[in-house]
Amino acid sequence: MTPSPAATSTAALTKGGASLVDLLVDAPEIRIAVTGPRMLIEQLTLLTTLSPFDGCTAPRLQELADTLEGSIHCGLVGVEPAQIDVASNRSGVLLQIDLGPASMYQSELTLRTKTGETLRALISRLLSDDPGRPFFAGLFAVPATGHLEHQHPPGDEPPQPGHDHQGGGHSHGHP
Repeated sequence: MTPSPAATSTAALTKGGASLVDLLVDAPEIRIAVTGPRMLIEQLTLLTTLSPFDGCTAPRLQELADTLEGSIHCGLVGVEPAQIDVASNRSGVLLQIDLGPASMYQSELTLRTKTGETLRALISRLLSDDPGRPFFAGLFAVPATGHLEHQHPPGDEPPQPGHDHQGGGHSHGHP
C-alpha cells in the first residue's frame, strides 16, 4: 500500500536565510513562515527551469495562478487572502504572490491547490509538456527595495546615522 502524501509541507524565509522555497512537494499545501513581509521580503515570485518551449507559457502560468489559493496569517492583522497574479515584463511573464501589509513582523503564507493535487503534480501537469523530464520550480523571496519601516519610498537615499523621524526626538543609527 502506497503511503498518502503529507497534507502540508513547511518552509521559512528570513533575512540572511534561504531565499528559495521548493514547490515540487508531494503535498497539496505548503506553509511558509515569512519574517519581515514587505519590509525585508517584497513578494514571492515563481522561478522555474522550464521555458515556454517546455510548456511554461503565459496562459499556463495564468491557469496555475487560478488553480492556487493562498491565505496570509498574522496575529496583528488576522487572516486575509493572498493575492496571486501573473504580471508581464520585458523578459516574459511572472507568477507573483503578495505577502500582505507591511505592518506585520512575521506572517505565515498558506498556499494550496484548489484541485487537491499535490503541488508537484499540479505544476508538472500545467507547466511541462514532458512531466517525466526533471525540472525545478520554486518561490523566490524578492528582497524589498523600499524602506517601509521609516516610510521612505524606494529610491530615496539611505538615511544618515542618527537621523530624526518627523521631529519627534527619536533618533537612531543605521549600519
